[in-house]
Amino acid sequence: MGIMRRFRTRMSTWSKSSRIKPQRIAAAVCFACACALVVWILTPDQGGTSVVVANRNLPPGSELRTQDLTVVEFPTQLVPDKVFTAVSDAEHKRTSAGLSKGSPLTQSAVLDQQALPEGSTDLLMPVRLADNASAALLQPGQRIRLFSSLPDGGSEVVVKEVIIARLVDKPDGITSQSGQLVSVILSSDDAERIAEFAGMPISFAILPQ
Repeated sequence: MGIMRRFRTRMSTWSKSSRIKPQRIAAAVCFACACALVVWILTPDQGGTSVVVANRNLPPGSELRTQDLTVVEFPTQLVPDKVFTAVSDAEHKRTSAGLSKGSPLTQSAVLDQQALPEGSTDLLMPVRLADNASAALLQPGQRIRLFSSLPDGGSEVVVKEVIIARLVDKPDGITSQSGQLVSVILSSDDAERIAEFAGMPISFAILPQ
């Protein structure tokens, strides 16, 4: 009888000591939640942002068409500022510089015929080019060098480099003025330089890209 009594006493003691208290369960759950929160915070965002990119290599001055562009998912932390997110927003605009296949299309990569990119210190200035026939080779986005003929012969470089923003169409019925009027992007110093040659014939050379 003594042996059985001692056995039952030990079993009762073991059962009480091995019982899991509710407080311990709550503490374990809180610890697990805290660990999950830490992991969630430290895990990089796996989502992406829709970005318009070039579907092929595009030279400067290219008019953007639907087949030239596509939308891909970019890691959010790598998305450039002021990037296009819909192809329709970029259609029919012209590139201000060459774009390689897969490059994101940003507002600074296209020419706006009405305004310069926000924050730009450059100016838009109209310039009339003397040679109509040669001006037919021009398109927005090209870089050109401007020259002027001197009264005593020869020529002088007016501005080493400007970017064509727009070719201005002649209104119907206007025939008195010859030469192609273009809008160019240039610095304020270059604009002052061109103003010095007002009224003189301006020619140009297309610079290599």
